Amino acid sequence: MKKLIVPVDLLQVDPTCFVRRYVSCIVLTKDHKIMLQKRGTEWLSFPGMLSTFGGQIELKENPLQTLVRELKEELGADIEASEVISFGAYTEAITDHNELIYGYFWHDKQGTITGCYEGEAKYFDSIKAVFNYPNVMEDVRWLLKKCHPELSTVIPNVVRDH
Repeated sequence: MKKLIVPVDLLQVDPTCFVRRYVSCIVLTKDHKIMLQKRGTEWLSFPGMLSTFGGQIELKENPLQTLVRELKEELGADIEASEVISFGAYTEAITDHNELIYGYFWHDKQGTITGCYEGEAKYFDSIKAVFNYPNVMEDVRWLLKKCHPELSTVIPNVVRDH
Protein backbone atom coordinates (compact mmCIF):
# COMPACT_ATOMS: atom_id res chain seq x y z
CA MET A 1 0.00 0.00 0.00
CA LYS A 2 1.32 3.42 -0.98
CA LYS A 3 1.85 5.84 1.90
CA LEU A 4 -0.45 8.87 1.76
CA ILE A 5 2.11 11.24 3.31
CA VAL A 6 5.87 10.72 3.24
CA PRO A 7 8.13 12.98 5.34
CA VAL A 8 11.20 14.26 3.46
CA ASP A 9 14.56 14.65 5.19
CA LEU A 10 15.91 17.86 3.68
CA LEU A 11 19.40 16.93 4.86
CA GLN A 12 19.24 13.94 2.52
CA VAL A 13 17.16 15.34 -0.37
CA ASP A 14 17.73 18.53 -2.36
CA PRO A 15 14.42 20.47 -2.40
CA THR A 16 15.23 21.86 -5.87
CA CYS A 17 14.77 18.31 -7.24
CA PHE A 18 11.03 18.94 -7.01
CA VAL A 19 9.49 20.87 -9.88
CA ARG A 20 6.91 22.43 -7.58
CA ARG A 21 7.23 23.32 -3.92
CA TYR A 22 4.45 24.55 -1.66
CA VAL A 23 3.69 25.65 1.87
CA SER A 24 0.72 24.37 3.86
CA CYS A 25 -0.43 25.77 7.20
CA ILE A 26 -2.87 24.80 9.92
CA VAL A 27 -4.26 28.03 11.40
CA LEU A 28 -5.61 28.49 14.90
CA THR A 29 -7.67 31.67 15.34
CA LYS A 30 -7.45 34.09 18.24
CA ASP A 31 -10.65 32.56 19.66
CA HIS A 32 -9.08 29.07 19.49
CA LYS A 33 -10.84 27.65 16.41
CA ILE A 34 -9.05 25.49 13.88
CA MET A 35 -9.49 27.44 10.63
CA LEU A 36 -9.34 25.64 7.29
CA GLN A 37 -10.71 26.39 3.85
CA LYS A 38 -13.12 24.54 1.64
CA ARG A 39 -11.89 24.79 -1.91
CA GLY A 40 -14.42 25.90 -4.51
CA THR A 41 -16.05 23.24 -6.67
CA GLU A 42 -14.79 25.14 -9.75
CA TRP A 43 -11.14 25.00 -8.66
CA LEU A 44 -8.85 23.04 -10.97
CA SER A 45 -6.91 21.35 -8.18
CA PHE A 46 -8.71 19.39 -5.50
CA PRO A 47 -12.16 20.99 -5.95
CA GLY A 48 -14.48 20.85 -2.96
CA MET A 49 -11.80 19.53 -0.61
CA LEU A 50 -11.14 20.84 2.89
CA SER A 51 -7.57 22.11 2.92
CA THR A 52 -5.00 24.22 4.71
CA PHE A 53 -3.88 27.70 3.76
CA GLY A 54 -0.76 28.20 1.68
CA GLY A 55 0.47 28.07 -1.86
CA GLN A 56 3.33 27.69 -4.29
CA ILE A 57 6.82 28.91 -3.46
CA GLU A 58 7.84 31.51 -6.02
CA LEU A 59 11.31 32.06 -7.44
CA LYS A 60 13.70 33.64 -4.95
CA GLU A 61 11.34 32.94 -2.02
CA ASN A 62 12.10 30.63 0.84
CA PRO A 63 9.24 28.64 2.42
CA LEU A 64 8.72 31.06 5.33
CA GLN A 65 8.58 34.06 3.01
CA THR A 66 5.97 32.21 0.96
CA LEU A 67 3.95 31.40 4.06
CA VAL A 68 3.94 35.05 5.19
CA ARG A 69 2.88 36.17 1.69
CA GLU A 70 0.20 33.51 1.27
CA LEU A 71 -1.39 34.09 4.69
CA LYS A 72 -1.48 37.81 3.91
CA GLU A 73 -3.14 37.15 0.54
CA GLU A 74 -5.57 34.49 1.75
CA LEU A 75 -6.41 35.76 5.25
CA GLY A 76 -5.20 39.36 5.44
CA ALA A 77 -3.00 38.12 8.29
CA ASP A 78 0.19 39.73 9.50
CA ILE A 79 2.54 37.09 10.79
CA GLU A 80 6.11 36.98 11.99
CA ALA A 81 8.30 34.00 11.16
CA SER A 82 8.97 33.56 14.90
CA GLU A 83 5.24 32.82 15.44
CA VAL A 84 5.28 29.82 13.10
CA ILE A 85 5.98 26.21 14.01
CA SER A 86 7.52 24.12 11.25
CA PHE A 87 6.80 20.41 10.84
CA GLY A 88 9.30 19.92 8.04
CA ALA A 89 8.68 18.83 4.49
CA TYR A 90 6.64 16.00 3.01
CA THR A 91 5.13 14.64 -0.18
CA GLU A 92 1.61 13.35 -0.84
CA ALA A 93 0.26 10.33 -2.68
CA ILE A 94 -2.40 12.55 -4.31
CA THR A 95 0.41 14.16 -6.36
CA ASP A 96 2.35 10.89 -6.77
CA HIS A 97 4.89 12.28 -4.27
CA ASN A 98 6.23 14.63 -6.99
CA GLU A 99 5.62 17.92 -5.16
CA LEU A 100 7.38 19.04 -1.99
CA ILE A 101 5.29 20.64 0.73
CA TYR A 102 6.52 22.46 3.82
CA GLY A 103 4.06 22.04 6.68
CA TYR A 104 3.39 24.67 9.34
CA PHE A 105 1.20 25.64 12.26
CA TRP A 106 0.35 29.26 13.14
CA HIS A 107 -1.74 30.60 16.01
CA ASP A 108 -3.18 34.06 15.30
CA LYS A 109 -2.81 35.22 18.91
CA GLN A 110 -3.09 38.89 17.91
CA GLY A 111 -6.26 38.49 15.83
CA THR A 112 -4.76 39.77 12.57
CA ILE A 113 -6.97 37.64 10.27
CA THR A 114 -9.36 39.95 8.42
CA GLY A 115 -11.24 37.39 6.31
CA CYS A 116 -10.91 34.40 3.99
CA TYR A 117 -10.23 35.67 0.49
CA GLU A 118 -9.78 32.47 -1.46
CA GLY A 119 -11.86 29.49 -0.37
CA GLU A 120 -14.75 29.25 2.07
CA ALA A 121 -13.61 29.55 5.70
CA LYS A 122 -14.49 26.60 7.92
CA TYR A 123 -14.02 26.70 11.68
CA PHE A 124 -13.71 23.70 14.00
CA ASP A 125 -13.72 23.31 17.78
CA SER A 126 -11.77 20.05 17.77
CA ILE A 127 -9.53 17.82 15.73
CA LYS A 128 -12.28 15.19 15.85
CA ALA A 129 -14.68 17.60 14.15
CA VAL A 130 -12.18 18.13 11.32
CA PHE A 131 -11.63 14.38 10.94
CA ASN A 132 -15.40 13.85 10.71
CA TYR A 133 -15.83 16.49 7.99
CA PRO A 134 -16.23 15.11 4.43
CA ASN A 135 -13.50 15.45 1.79
CA VAL A 136 -10.56 16.35 4.02
CA MET A 137 -7.17 16.47 2.32
CA GLU A 138 -4.75 13.93 3.79
CA ASP A 139 -2.15 16.54 4.68
CA VAL A 140 -4.74 18.28 6.89
CA ARG A 141 -5.07 15.07 8.90
CA TRP A 142 -1.31 14.56 9.01
CA LEU A 143 -0.57 18.15 10.05
CA LEU A 144 -3.26 18.12 12.73
CA LYS A 145 -1.67 15.03 14.26
CA LYS A 146 1.67 16.87 14.19
CA CYS A 147 0.02 19.95 15.78
CA HIS A 148 -1.46 17.93 18.63
CA PRO A 149 1.15 18.97 21.25
CA GLU A 150 0.91 22.67 20.30
CA LEU A 151 -2.87 22.64 20.20
CA SER A 152 -3.17 20.83 23.53
CA THR A 153 -1.09 23.48 25.32
CA VAL A 154 -3.28 26.25 23.93
CA ILE A 155 -6.70 24.64 24.18
CA PRO A 156 -6.97 21.17 25.70
CA ASN A 157 -10.53 20.66 24.42
CA VAL A 158 -9.49 21.01 20.78
CA VAL A 159 -7.62 17.70 20.87
CA ARG A 160 -10.18 15.61 22.70
CA ASP A 161 -11.39 12.41 21.03
CA HIS A 162 -9.23 12.61 17.93
